[in-house]
Amino acid sequence: MPKSIKKYQTPQDDDLPHMGQLLNQHVKTLGIKKAFIQRALQVNQTTISRYFRQHSIQVAILWRLSRILKFNFLMALGEQLNLPYETAKEKALRDTLHLKTHEIELLQAKIHYLESLLKKA
Repeated sequence: MPKSIKKYQTPQDDDLPHMGQLLNQHVKTLGIKKAFIQRALQVNQTTISRYFRQHSIQVAILWRLSRILKFNFLMALGEQLNLPYETAKEKALRDTLHLKTHEIELLQAKIHYLESLLKKA
């Protein structure tokens, strides 16, 4: 009997990236051995091999892999979603930049005023 595929498992044009491939690419780039990940996650070698083949990986596993490999797979996945999102740190940085820009404008106005006074003297 053929294996039935659930609707959510049917590939779509705008589907998520292959997480196993993303994981494998990152591990190869860092030169990390799969045995290291296996020991860190306390799973067997078959399980690690399955992670590298899976199109989708559970969030809890991605969370642990991100911590072990010091790479935010969740954020990397989110960046590929291509929807606007601003983290709290980015928002704070944007607000600070806005304030600093305003301060610069005020200081430039003061400089202009002082230069005009010097020209009169």
